[in-house]
Amino acid sequence: MLKLKADLHLHSVLSPCGDLLMTPEEIVKKAKKEGVEVAALTDHNTAENVEVFEFFCEKHNLKFIPAMEAETKEEIHILCYFPDLKSLLKWQEIVYGRLPQQKNDEDFFGPQIKCDFKDDYQAKVKHLLAGAVDLSLEQCLAQVRELGGIAVPSHLDRKHSIISQLGFIPPELNLITAEISKNTKPEIVLEKFSYLNELQFMQNSDSHYLKEIKAYQRLIVKEFSFIEFKKAVQKEEGRKIELIKT
Repeated sequence: MLKLKADLHLHSVLSPCGDLLMTPEEIVKKAKKEGVEVAALTDHNTAENVEVFEFFCEKHNLKFIPAMEAETKEEIHILCYFPDLKSLLKWQEIVYGRLPQQKNDEDFFGPQIKCDFKDDYQAKVKHLLAGAVDLSLEQCLAQVRELGGIAVPSHLDRKHSIISQLGFIPPELNLITAEISKNTKPEIVLEKFSYLNELQFMQNSDSHYLKEIKAYQRLIVKEFSFIEFKKAVQKEEGRKIELIKT
């Protein structure tokens, strides 16, 4: 089995809260410097920088998973991963169709910047990306699955998590994996929520600044592919996610 260091929760300048230095190539270069082998750009409710991010991942020999962090109707953040850019962009169409028809307030949320293949600022996305999508958690999970993707609830120990919003994880969701933030440890989460002991934890940097990028986990897979990644998320056939002790 391969053990691939992965950071699968990263925000570029397109996310309202992303630092202006978080351009796709600068993210890739910092990830490579930190020994990250697999990366996913997960901007808020958008994938407009993902194609450029994929271009720079290929340029710098960094493995790549198409992704987005969506916010459900209940204000739950979920990490959505897809087998290819085409399916991710179909998901983006769905998300854009269910976002509030409201302009971004740059003074409050910050600019939302799309980059070009030279890693320069190309344009600003004007409609608000920081809001919730008019789809329930169950609807989002189902839509992602229909597109061949897989979703992982974000940062269980923070606000805008499935626990902070619902108070528990509905058993009918049959979740195998959920993310914890880089600011905690599995034993701390389990001490507070002992019923989560059957879950596999994912841990990412959730970086909004270049200095935060770091691998907190390894993907245990036979080879790198989206199929193998899905097996790791679902803990199938010996594939899994292994946290790096820090």
